[in-house]
Amino acid sequence: MRFFRQVTSRFLIFALLGSAEATTFDKIRYNGGTVSTNVDPEDWHNQLTVASDRIVLALKDGQSVNTDPALVSNLSYGQEAHRRVGTMIALGILLTPIALFGLFHKTRLHYIGVEYRTPDGKNAGLLSQAHKDNYRAVLQALRGATHAPISVSEEDRKYIASAVGDSGLQTAPAAAPAPTPATPSAQDPASTPRPAPGMPEKGTIILATNPPGASVFVNESFAGQTPAKLRLAPGKYRIRLFLQGLKEWQQEIEVFEGSEVNLQIKL
Repeated sequence: MRFFRQVTSRFLIFALLGSAEATTFDKIRYNGGTVSTNVDPEDWHNQLTVASDRIVLALKDGQSVNTDPALVSNLSYGQEAHRRVGTMIALGILLTPIALFGLFHKTRLHYIGVEYRTPDGKNAGLLSQAHKDNYRAVLQALRGATHAPISVSEEDRKYIASAVGDSGLQTAPAAAPAPTPATPSAQDPASTPRPAPGMPEKGTIILATNPPGASVFVNESFAGQTPAKLRLAPGKYRIRLFLQGLKEWQQEIEVFEGSEVNLQIKL
């Protein structure tokens, strides 16, 4: 049965690439995009249609996200799709139906990100979750329609390379985007490598929120979620905490060499 599904998916993708016919996927979750919705993010009953002239995600509530494949600049998969969500939020181009902390775990869930420009030139993004039975076919269809590279972490590369080919993949950094002023760390301070001679020792900011799971931005760079430990070079930083449905928290904090600051914040 699985073999039949794989063969069928590949046949549909080849048909898509060779004509204007559309390929439709029924098992799709919606986790964020240009449409604000009350559709349950655990609900698979949304529909993604991919063709050479359109990408349409039809939501269960009757709304839809429509994208021109020619305006898609980047695709992403798995952990890399997670990482790029933070940037989309910081730029104000991603609306979400749920709090984002539910997306940033290590369970093997097949998240797919689509970054594009609207006809009036604005940046936009879409984050969806494909099913384990169709995620490779979804990526094949999107890659074939858009010709955009698929950004993927080195760890996740093995899950899709056989489906889309190495030439279509763009390996992302294994850690948080660089350069960035903030790198969340769960290391014990005693085990943290000492700075090179002549370099100032970093300070530490420990963040905890009630409720937990807030997205952390340092100078508008995504730096993880609470509870979080940030190791920062001496200097001033704008810290912003965001959790869907609650008031945003912001503060400027100065970090001194070797210092440690503990913040308990009620959102």
